[in-house]
Amino acid sequence: MEDLKLAKKLVKALDMAIKYERLAQQRYAREAAFSYEYDVKQLFKTLVSEELKHERLLNQKKTAVLKDIDRLSKKK
Repeated sequence: MEDLKLAKKLVKALDMAIKYERLAQQRYAREAAFSYEYDVKQLFKTLVSEELKHERLLNQKKTAVLKDIDRLSKKK
């Protein structure tokens, strides 16, 4: 039962991390849009790309944890 509680807390933490990755993407995209210098614009575009990778990784982890929750719930 403790494993199930922990897994549910982990999903909440992952949801929060995903939310902040999306906020960072939006912020960097906005900065890129308002940047006039090519190098600065490219830097922000690179940062958006990195944040997208982080979001995908977090979503993969969340999917795995949700599968564990499903498995643990069936054991009850």
